Amino acid sequence: MTSQKSLFRLLAAGALAAAPCAHAQSNAPVTDPWSFEVTPYLWAAGLKGDTQIGTLPSTSVDVGFDDILSNLDFAAMGAFEARKGRWGFLFDGMYIKLSTSGTARRTGPGPVGATLTASANLDLEQTTLTAAAAYRILEGPTKLDVLGGVRYTNVNIEADIVATLFGATGIANRNGSRDWFDPIVGVRVNHRIADRWSLTGYADIGGFGAGSEFTWQVIAGVDYAISRSMSVKAGYRILNVDYDKDNVVYDMQTSGIYLGLGIRF
Repeated sequence: MTSQKSLFRLLAAGALAAAPCAHAQSNAPVTDPWSFEVTPYLWAAGLKGDTQIGTLPSTSVDVGFDDILSNLDFAAMGAFEARKGRWGFLFDGMYIKLSTSGTARRTGPGPVGATLTASANLDLEQTTLTAAAAYRILEGPTKLDVLGGVRYTNVNIEADIVATLFGATGIANRNGSRDWFDPIVGVRVNHRIADRWSLTGYADIGGFGAGSEFTWQVIAGVDYAISRSMSVKAGYRILNVDYDKDNVVYDMQTSGIYLGLGIRF
């Protein structure tokens, strides 16, 4: 009997000693895990603006997505986001390569009018990379982030012009390659309107003469959650760049609808 009482006292003492430890573990701070999202997307965009290289005349560009698609050599686009708690890190990348050509003829007046024939080839490569850190200032059905980062732009332009008059041919070739970094600041909002549906908005501005004279971007879209780990994203996006330095002018607006698939893990 005495041994049973001793055993009981030992077990009770052990339980009392373990209770504070269990309480401390339950009150331990919970850290937010990292979450990631990869979004490959297609941006069906057109180009509108002006470009100029050196002493060549300024060229106005106004082409829709169907024209770009017929002259497209290669394109790649995608976005990535890493988030932990209120902090997020965003990355967006786009590369596009286009080539186009055209020929024009003009005949002078009179029975022996001279005919001028001119053909032009234009190659354009553009790389745009955006990286930013975001801080969430509003949680709940409506989420609001403020962000700051940098946008890198690289533009390669090459123009070949061949003109023929009275059998004589003249050739002009100009090319320009410029890259620059623009600081950017912006906001992003996401508002859930149903269990699977949410509206998204994004806006940033930058440049301020550090790289380009000015750059801005606006995105408005809708997300549909297929599952906890996948969502379809669609909307409209506008990216504007105004660069004018070192005999290269690139004042261009890229705009159009986009469609992407977000994969979270």
